[in-house]
Amino acid sequence: MALHAPEPVASLTRRLLAFFLDGFVLVPVYLVYAITLDAVFGTLVEAAPGGSGLVVVAVNPPRVAIELTLTLLTDAAYFAGCWARWGMTVGQRVCSVAVRAVGPGESAAGGPPPGGPRRLPPDPERVPLQGATVRWAILQLLPLCVGTLGGAGAASIQAVAVLNATWFGLIFVTAAVDPLRRGLHDRAAGTVVVRSAVSRQP
Repeated sequence: MALHAPEPVASLTRRLLAFFLDGFVLVPVYLVYAITLDAVFGTLVEAAPGGSGLVVVAVNPPRVAIELTLTLLTDAAYFAGCWARWGMTVGQRVCSVAVRAVGPGESAAGGPPPGGPRRLPPDPERVPLQGATVRWAILQLLPLCVGTLGGAGAASIQAVAVLNATWFGLIFVTAAVDPLRRGLHDRAAGTVVVRSAVSRQP
């Protein structure tokens, strides 16, 4: 059975901009975590002599574990929580896009498909928490883990850049070739990203 978006599908450009804006919300929080943990455990990396890069001062496993846990919990609460509660993050709201749960037979125009009624989630403007969590985990779990290891000096910055670029590139390509612009994370979660004029305040 064909799958159709309940509203016009959002462009990848608009989605990327929303993701970039969400970074402005989260990165300051992660910097606070890093500064606080540096004060408690000591610095893990510092600038190399001459400013040519970063050098590892020490790798402190408890500190890395705490920072990774805080980062994952914060990121999951922000993304999955926003999708489950409002269907969009702050960045997505600014860019007028929203995440919607979809099912077989939903029509792009919002009416029933030919041949029978469609099945909608209880609240079409929200994503079930399980689906929101799956979507977040596929999109963000690997990059966050790799990035935290890089920031802690346990992995090279070059390796972090290559792995994360490869992963996000895969997500982008799978979304670009899909008629509904659904990446791996959307397909696994049963979601689609649409243009939205929702006025509900987060």
